[in-house]
Amino acid sequence: METPFQSKIDYLEKLKLHYISVSEELLQQFHTPEDTGSVFNQRFLVTINDEVSWRAGSVSLGNREAYITLSKARMKKLGVDKGDSVSVLLKKDTSKYGMDVPEEFEELLRQDNEARKRFEALTMGVQRASIYIIAQLKSSQKRIDKSVFLMENLKKAPAGKETMRHILGKEIS
Repeated sequence: METPFQSKIDYLEKLKLHYISVSEELLQQFHTPEDTGSVFNQRFLVTINDEVSWRAGSVSLGNREAYITLSKARMKKLGVDKGDSVSVLLKKDTSKYGMDVPEEFEELLRQDNEARKRFEALTMGVQRASIYIIAQLKSSQKRIDKSVFLMENLKKAPAGKETMRHILGKEIS
């Protein structure tokens, strides 16, 4: 299901970020009985003005609305600023992690059962943060090396008490 709507770019001073708002009514259209989280916290494929697309999550804003962050880089690419009205197209993100996963990392998880089990037990946010770190690397070899490094650190962390500090190798016990 895809839902188009209009939104105005606004700014959250407290968090120092630009965003588009999404009504509860619109979010209800995407929320299914299988969804375990809040109607306000969902993952989407977002397209603005038929030009820029990315994966993002909605976050509760209050007053029966949620927001989706709009980066300065995306705003520049779109040629928009705070207060401008934009055309938004939302599509529910049904991918496993809510983002593209580097093939090097997928292969490591296929080959290392313990790493896969430990990784799958992490919260979605920690999973996405780990994937994001790997995906930022340009060369395949660096993605392989970082994948191995992060998963080896994860396996050394106390089961059920893993944090990003453990995964990054800053708290190895």
